[in-house]
Amino acid sequence: MHGSLEESTMKNTHINQAYFSTSQAAKVLGLSVGTVQRMVENGVFKAFITQGGHRRILSSSLSQYCKQHGCQTSTTEVVRPLICVLHDSQHQPAALGKLGQWEQVKVITHPLDLLGIHQTVGAFFIDARIPWLHASPLDLQEKLMHNAHIVVYNSRELPPSSPLHLSPKISLFEGDISTDLVFGYLLGTAHAHDADSDETNTLRENTPMAA
Repeated sequence: MHGSLEESTMKNTHINQAYFSTSQAAKVLGLSVGTVQRMVENGVFKAFITQGGHRRILSSSLSQYCKQHGCQTSTTEVVRPLICVLHDSQHQPAALGKLGQWEQVKVITHPLDLLGIHQTVGAFFIDARIPWLHASPLDLQEKLMHNAHIVVYNSRELPPSSPLHLSPKISLFEGDISTDLVFGYLLGTAHAHDADSDETNTLRENTPMAA
């Protein structure tokens, strides 16, 4: 099985997704759906089950597997939205190191690192204890955080005067950063995507076809 995997390539179809269905992953790897399902059950891929009972494989997990087994990703692949974790440099939990190894996740502990972001950011996970963030120019934050989801953790430390309160897409979390928190965000986006897909399919089914 590994021999065929080494010869297969990651197609650029669906590369912009944060997760894959088992059928999509099977097409990418050139395997049967049943084989991919067993790989999920055996813990080969990081995956979760949606409310509708569907398996979803994290794109980062699939990419990591392909790299380990000699698969090549397409050079024309679409850039996926980035997830940025802005953390207070005075506190370094173990989860921070793990998140830094995740593809599509960028850990930032210094304000200058924000200037190097040229990729679309889908979500910011922000440590409320960061002093420089609340004092930085609001226009810089608006450029980076435009249309991005913002999750503020350690939210009890968020100053009342922080410009983050002005964000229309902010969620507050009292706990510290964790892999489960970021994984939960991906799970939530998967549920939202499934709901949108179901609604679209329903609309298509209920729309009369032109004669």
